[in-house]
Amino acid sequence: MNPSTAQARVVVDELIRCGVSDAVLAPGSRSAPLAMALAQAEARGEITVHVRIDERSAGYLALGLGKVSGVPAVVITTSGTAAVNLHPAMVEADQADVPLLAITADRPPALRGVGANQAIDQAGVFGTCTRLAIDMGTADTAALDPAQAAQQNRIWRSTIARAVATATDAMCPGPVHVNMPFADPLVPDADDADGGLPEGYAGRADERPWTVDLRILGGVSGPLDETLQTLTGEGQVPARGLIVVGDHADPETVDLVDELGDALGWPVIGEPSGNVAGAETALAHGVLLLADAAFADSHVPELVITVGRVGLSRPIARQVARAPLHLQVDGRSQWSDPGRTADAVLAQVPLPPSQAVSDPAWYADWQRADLLAAAAIETALAGEGPVCTGMHVARTVAASVPAGGMLFVGASWPVRHVFAFAATAAEQVAVLGNRGTSGIDGCVSTAWGAALAWQRDDGGPAVALLGDLTFRYDLGGLRAGEGEAQPDLVYVVADNDGGGIFSQLEQGQPAHAAVFERVFGTPMADDVAALANAVGLPVSVVDDAEALRAAIDQAREAGGVQVVVARTCAREQEARILASVQRAVGEALGSA
Repeated sequence: MNPSTAQARVVVDELIRCGVSDAVLAPGSRSAPLAMALAQAEARGEITVHVRIDERSAGYLALGLGKVSGVPAVVITTSGTAAVNLHPAMVEADQADVPLLAITADRPPALRGVGANQAIDQAGVFGTCTRLAIDMGTADTAALDPAQAAQQNRIWRSTIARAVATATDAMCPGPVHVNMPFADPLVPDADDADGGLPEGYAGRADERPWTVDLRILGGVSGPLDETLQTLTGEGQVPARGLIVVGDHADPETVDLVDELGDALGWPVIGEPSGNVAGAETALAHGVLLLADAAFADSHVPELVITVGRVGLSRPIARQVARAPLHLQVDGRSQWSDPGRTADAVLAQVPLPPSQAVSDPAWYADWQRADLLAAAAIETALAGEGPVCTGMHVARTVAASVPAGGMLFVGASWPVRHVFAFAATAAEQVAVLGNRGTSGIDGCVSTAWGAALAWQRDDGGPAVALLGDLTFRYDLGGLRAGEGEAQPDLVYVVADNDGGGIFSQLEQGQPAHAAVFERVFGTPMADDVAALANAVGLPVSVVDDAEALRAAIDQAREAGGVQVVVARTCAREQEARILASVQRAVGEALGSA
């Protein structure tokens, strides 16, 4: 089966699973893979196809179908001006809140902007009138590699499921655009006329969509067993589950996660800005446990619930993908599901089930491993002698913020160090950061504004933990004119003179040593304390954890905006220490 035919058949199959019952087709060459797949589906009685020679009329026909049924009809065109002719119908759907799904076939990206026939820039061609616009990748021969099938299947099916869910959003239905480039050949191969799916590209069980949108049913929390009954037809809650909490903006989430985890005996792994450090079953070092391959293999959950934007840990992402059932909790229209594994998306954390089969040994095993990891971390760090690393800084800073305070954690290394080594240290503290795009830009200013708002509402002390590059990047955020409002905020800068996180990524491998420092490490070789002094702020400099805690306390007592620079060891030494800590954790888990 050629790649374009494979992609088109999977897309049509997923559209049908998502409830699309009508397709309006305008004839064309580039859209041939979809046209052939639709004709075969219609012959099987799975969908009704309407054909129009004028794309403008086709768009309005689909609009009318969706206006009455409440289900988006899909309208399909070939490339070039054929796609543009859908614009009037898309605008009407936007203004009238009518669900409508436009799939525009396109030439491969390599043919854009080079004078190729019937090729224009179709991505985003409908401008601001769409609820969602997606430019899909071009299927190639790699998509037919059995080793790639599972991942490619997730991408194609989750994209279509998201498109239909967005078009039918209960609060704001409307038009969605999926631009789909196809490469030659555009028709099925001679020996592949049966209309079947490519090997490895099956959809979910029971003909359900790849991701079921249950946000309306879950807008007000319902019991987990009722959610599962709606999704799978079986209300029994698995005994072995896992809850992973990422960045979110719902204050009710924390209590609901605590209640659900405690009732079911499921471990909770919370990223710093997930703010579940106080949950009864929260783990202090969950990310380090799952970084151990043997532990991860023996602790694959039957059901995983992810909450908000989860994205700090590759081992956690791998474990989420391994779970047979995945519920994503995210009430936003563009919900988070980077691994494209969610079976359903909910608007709110579900309530505990009325009845559930629990496995006390499940949580006890995680808890024991967490305690073993904590002891191993202490032993490994103590064995390094009097050294200051980003790990030491993260633990000290997280523990220094009193109850009722606010902790802003910068991107890159600091947030991951807090996650791995101080996940439960900042209890009864509001933890936040710029996790939307996880950039280092603007963190100084964001922390300043957040502290002002926090303390205006009678919040307690504020501390911001930033890396030295993050601090340098937004140094202008410290310059406030005379009379400008200033919070009581302590900036703690973990200074390792460069981008320490890259030492732990692929770029830090010995094979790249010749270019690493210049293009990844980027040492500035300047004095961070002097930079802060230059804008008139009080600064203290420390080089060990004990002195750091004292400096933070003194800065808080002094009030206003203060800077504490914690000079850590060389990045190479820190990378070695981190590796030794992970080995120690693995050895401790192996002896359990």
